[in-house]
Amino acid sequence: MSQWGEEGPYQALLTTDCAGCHMGVNSGGETPFVISATEPSYQMTGTEAGTNTLAGGNFFWVASTGMDSRGHNVEGLTAPDSSLPSPPGFDGSQAAADGSIPAGGSWPNGRQVGCAGTYGCHGTHSETHPVAAVKGGHHQGRGGAITSPGSEPAGGYRMLVGIAGYEDPLWEYSVDAGSHNQYKGADGTRDDSTISSLCIRCHGKFHDQGSIGRWIRHPVDYDMANSAADSEVRGYGGDTNQYQPAVPVASFDVSRPLSQVSMQGGEAIVTCLSCHRAHGSPYDKMMRFNYAGSLGDGCIVCHTSKD
Repeated sequence: MSQWGEEGPYQALLTTDCAGCHMGVNSGGETPFVISATEPSYQMTGTEAGTNTLAGGNFFWVASTGMDSRGHNVEGLTAPDSSLPSPPGFDGSQAAADGSIPAGGSWPNGRQVGCAGTYGCHGTHSETHPVAAVKGGHHQGRGGAITSPGSEPAGGYRMLVGIAGYEDPLWEYSVDAGSHNQYKGADGTRDDSTISSLCIRCHGKFHDQGSIGRWIRHPVDYDMANSAADSEVRGYGGDTNQYQPAVPVASFDVSRPLSQVSMQGGEAIVTCLSCHRAHGSPYDKMMRFNYAGSLGDGCIVCHTSKD
């Protein structure tokens, strides 16, 4: 049949692979498309009316020749990264809730990342094949508020083992201050259920504090409510601290999406995804906004005095 893949047979009586189901143009339907054959509509931040990228962004740009820095170079979707033989910052010590570690703790030189499994983000890292890694996730997966993700792929936010969060039913196809994913965050303490802890499994040496106690890169799992009373970051979202989908912040409580955030604690937490798209974007370093080509755009959402 024309819709079946050409690389079969496939596991679990499937007729195609990940890309076979998740390649297309989003129109608000039941299947999220993460890679498109033609350039998606992104505009400035991917959150404006008329855009058709989802919360994770799109692999279209990294799949285009010479655009390695615009997304994860996923096997089967893109060519290998021309300059990075392994995930930058990988230290092989960060385990998921089921105890599995990406690449078993030792990343082979030149090995591409995958959608799921040992070298991927979704499912358990204990299974090499992506289908086995997310076993049960499509049929038994949960939706809405995932506050106790457990250690099975089906229990985690977006089939990410051990990760909590609130899942927007349309993957942020249409997004506004009251309708969006709500990411789990922590405040300076290790919490393996936060969305940033997922990133750290492969990029563990990023965003750490230097030996002199100063941040050497941008902090994550940092609550802006800890800032001084007159800090610029307390102006996130304006006078009412309205949630900004273009620069999302995380919270302790992920039982619902927040339309406003409090600077009293636990609702204005910086995450990796505050600045980056997980899959890819039109911008360098998978940024949500055009950091390199402007004076910062999205940066001023938090760093309000730089506007």
